Amino acid sequence: MSVRLKINGRWITAERGQTVLEAARANGIEIPTLCDYPGLPSHGSCRMCIVEIEGRANTPTACTTPVDDGMVVETDTAKVRELRQDLLRMLLAEHPAACLFCPENQACEECMVTLRKAGVTTGCHNCPADRQCSLQKIIEDSGLQSIAYPPRYRALRVEKYDPFFDRDYNLCVLCGRCIRVCESLHFTNILTYARRGSQTRVDTSFGRTHLEAGCSFCGACIDACPTGALWEKTRKWYGAPDGEVASVCPFCSLGCEIRLVHKNGSVIGALPGEGLPALCVKGRFGVPELVNHPDRLKDVLHVSAGEAVKSDWNEASRLAAEVLSGCAPDDFALIVSANCSSEDFYVANKFTRQVMRSAPVYLSAAARYRGGGQASARLLALSQPLEALESADLIFCLGLDAQYYQSVVEPRLRQAKERGAKLLTIHAGEHVPGRFADVWLQPQPFSEGEMINDLAEGRDDRGQLGAALHLLSEARKPVLIVGPDYLARLPEAVERLQKAAGAGLVALPAEGNLMGSLRAGIGAAPAGRLPRVLYLIGAALPHDLPGDSFVLIQNTHALQAELPHLFHEGLMLPMAAFSETDGSLVDQSGKMKCYSAAAAPPGEALPGWKILCQIAQALGKPGFDYGCVDDIRAEMAGQAAERPEISSPPEWIAAPGEHDYHGAPLDKWVAGLGDLQPSPQEEGLRVPVA
Repeated sequence: MSVRLKINGRWITAERGQTVLEAARANGIEIPTLCDYPGLPSHGSCRMCIVEIEGRANTPTACTTPVDDGMVVETDTAKVRELRQDLLRMLLAEHPAACLFCPENQACEECMVTLRKAGVTTGCHNCPADRQCSLQKIIEDSGLQSIAYPPRYRALRVEKYDPFFDRDYNLCVLCGRCIRVCESLHFTNILTYARRGSQTRVDTSFGRTHLEAGCSFCGACIDACPTGALWEKTRKWYGAPDGEVASVCPFCSLGCEIRLVHKNGSVIGALPGEGLPALCVKGRFGVPELVNHPDRLKDVLHVSAGEAVKSDWNEASRLAAEVLSGCAPDDFALIVSANCSSEDFYVANKFTRQVMRSAPVYLSAAARYRGGGQASARLLALSQPLEALESADLIFCLGLDAQYYQSVVEPRLRQAKERGAKLLTIHAGEHVPGRFADVWLQPQPFSEGEMINDLAEGRDDRGQLGAALHLLSEARKPVLIVGPDYLARLPEAVERLQKAAGAGLVALPAEGNLMGSLRAGIGAAPAGRLPRVLYLIGAALPHDLPGDSFVLIQNTHALQAELPHLFHEGLMLPMAAFSETDGSLVDQSGKMKCYSAAAAPPGEALPGWKILCQIAQALGKPGFDYGCVDDIRAEMAGQAAERPEISSPPEWIAAPGEHDYHGAPLDKWVAGLGDLQPSPQEEGLRVPVA
């Protein structure tokens, strides 16, 4: 039901139940606020959004006042401005504010930008949130010219002991947004108010580090903070970014939408896409570490007799064409990472079939699915998006640990629990769903398959499965969530349980574009000898290469497993990362998602498909003159989709790192977090990608 109200002399229409703040924003009327945040209920703690309402003596907060028919609201009267300025003066009594009223403000901003590298924030120009701070903007818009109370610096220690972000609660305005957003997303409330009165501050319980408190490092608290109290380490000194580019995270099969933040031609951070409350630790903090890593492969290198010499693309294409032109089809193999783009898959497949007349492209990830690839592919064909959890009355997590990796699942589990769904989980070790599940089945390591088979058969031989079997029998709309490990190791058992329970299925492979590779018809060829010429795209080197092998390594990174001294002859070809090229991937539910370049590739790096085209053209082969990814997509659209299949790979194919991106093992981000024990002396702890 709608109502009519007047705001600042303008009649507008709003829905009954909306607040004055919501109605104003929906109609382009700006009301300042610090504590209000999208997705959180109204709070009213900062009181910045006070307004005057005809017939009321007080000045209520717009964020907590529901609209009413005929209501007359004024948001910017002299009385309101004066009260807001008084509120701001009280806030600034405990907030570093020298830069706001300094007569040399403009000159300092233009000439002294290195002030931001100071260790302690004493004003706006050495604050990481300068020009990105909500409080700074409100003060400038309010017209406030000076403070009125003696400043009191809280002298709290700047906390730099956790990975990924620092905490400077001297800048905190106690809006509570970080506390409330953490509470709304996770089962564990990491942040809380500590102490009382003038000593009140945001902290963790008992003053623990975020690691000790069980934080998943989703970054939602940083995004919610309106000041510089919380700020990520890798972006701390860059200042305001030049812009954002919508993209897709390729670090797992969920394909979360992200916004790549860039400055001076480089990607400096990643933020959740529109409507997404948070990301997992890799998507939120891993992108700049990965794409700006010192191990990025930037130059074309010719490896001869185990020594690498800098070359160029013309010479590399000529040498590659020379070697490939004399290579028999059975002496060639192309191995590709399941984290490449769908366009890379298509061109690689076309290159192998039409240029080399060789066997289909090998998939390095197939080594992870040895023995159960066909069942894994069948499960993937049934996989639904995470939205399937919204109507489930029982959610059964199989091998899913959503604390760090794929932690975007946790808020959905929490929402399901709040609306009454039951949560069942099976995992051998400590994990996030297990702490709050209705039933946690904890099998001995490597006996999980036997327990899943017992559940499928309705057996309870050891008297451990009664509660789980009861939940399964009572459920009308059960959904299974299959984590990466069980999808690779136990697909047959999971498949039997899914059929027996008549359950929906959400499969979560570790690889970012496994579904895209299967649609492109890329699987693993029958086992055979190691060929003389290997073309590796984002894939690891096989062990025990013959001395006469020629290896083309096309990758974003040059890590230890790919150093020239490990092979005798070949080329190392620098490839653009996902943030440096246009492309697409297919998520775990089969939905195609496109991404765009946010920065130029470093050095001589090129998109993966373009490198293949250069070599094909050097060989004189037609059909590889694509100008952009749109040309490739147009050709792909005319091809029939292949039947998803993961067949058993040759034994010589090296398995990728558990959560890799083009050879850079991101599993260290996940496994390393639990092992970190930072000391108070550590000033800038960063978890390395490799």
